[in-house]
Amino acid sequence: MKRIILLAIGAIALLGAKAQLTIEQCHQLAHDNWPLIKQYGLIEQSSSYTLDNLKHSWLPQVNLSAQATYQNETPSFPDQMNAMLASSGLEMQGLAKDQYRVQLDVSQKVFDGGKASSERALTQAQDLEQKAQTDVDLYSLNKRVNDLFFGVLLLDDRIRQTDMTLEMLYGNLDKLQSHVRNGIATTADESMLRAEILTVEQSKTTMEWNREAYKHMLEILIGQQVGDSYLVRPTATEPISTNVNRPELQLIDAKIGTINAREKAINASVLPVISVFGQAFYGYPGYNTFENMTSRKWSLNAMVGIRATWSLSSLYDRKNNLNRLATARQQAQVQRDVFLLNTRLEASRENDEISRLRELIDSDETIVGLRRDVRLAEESKLRNGVIDIHRLVERITDENTAAQTQLIHNIELLKTIYDLKNTVNQ
Repeated sequence: MKRIILLAIGAIALLGAKAQLTIEQCHQLAHDNWPLIKQYGLIEQSSSYTLDNLKHSWLPQVNLSAQATYQNETPSFPDQMNAMLASSGLEMQGLAKDQYRVQLDVSQKVFDGGKASSERALTQAQDLEQKAQTDVDLYSLNKRVNDLFFGVLLLDDRIRQTDMTLEMLYGNLDKLQSHVRNGIATTADESMLRAEILTVEQSKTTMEWNREAYKHMLEILIGQQVGDSYLVRPTATEPISTNVNRPELQLIDAKIGTINAREKAINASVLPVISVFGQAFYGYPGYNTFENMTSRKWSLNAMVGIRATWSLSSLYDRKNNLNRLATARQQAQVQRDVFLLNTRLEASRENDEISRLRELIDSDETIVGLRRDVRLAEESKLRNGVIDIHRLVERITDENTAAQTQLIHNIELLKTIYDLKNTVNQ
């Protein structure tokens, strides 16, 4: 029986427990939910189609054609030779003006100067560049998640602090009402305290609406209901290293890789292409012209050979194209240097901000404690019948403001640390 009771209590506790959601989980959920994530699959598909086509370029190229022509003149023997041949009983009609052909051409590339391999390398480099660009676009989501996540945490803390302030105000209202009944305080004092309570409650309502708005935006971003999920407060641990490892650097590397692949393609384009070929056709006239001039029968004809083609026009722009790619490589290097400089400046600013916030947080607790002591002194006066509601409200407001400032500094510290992690990707 005791065991059953313990199991029942454990089940109730599990049902009542809130699901936990860390900031790292929110980052991953946002990436998985973002429509751009489908881009990876599309890049893979497009690249596979292109690579398959490049493989086909080494398959035998087969062309089947048919033609019928009519021409105004054809080769023939002179009249004297025709007369001489006719006297010997041989009639030479000459080639007919209507000619017909059904032809099959087969060509097999044996050397392409490295064009196919360079095109394959270029396709793969462009694939990596597109993926790197997608990585950069997705990485920018982390900052948006941080803003919303820490915004919810801050509003949760401020609402809890506001509840504590309201509890203090209501407690003092009970004491004040007792003094009003005894004639020590006036109803104006009570009205003033009630007005302050309503003002604080209005502030709490605004915070609650803002918290729900932040939660709703976070839900849209991560594609999951936050609801009553418990957002886990991360630890204030700074990154061990400030070495920059951002996806933007991988994107620049991928761009340089594409430039290198284009260079190889340009160099390959100026080399000759060698192929073997075979040609067969059935028609009239065939390769035996003399026989075709005496007989207009269709015949089967065939030819095999080796062919070399060299496009010399590709040499015209080769130097300029290579110089243009060299300039693009230098521009990419400049982009890397500028990005690293700006990123290090941002990391330095965030490190300074972290130091400033830590220093402020060290004094926040002292300020809150002093404000609490002053407020307690005023509450002691109220209990003893010394009525100065305006001063008491000021002291409660001062303590609440100091506590709210402490909460803001704590969340700002956490957010700045995660902004630094995001800046250097550590």
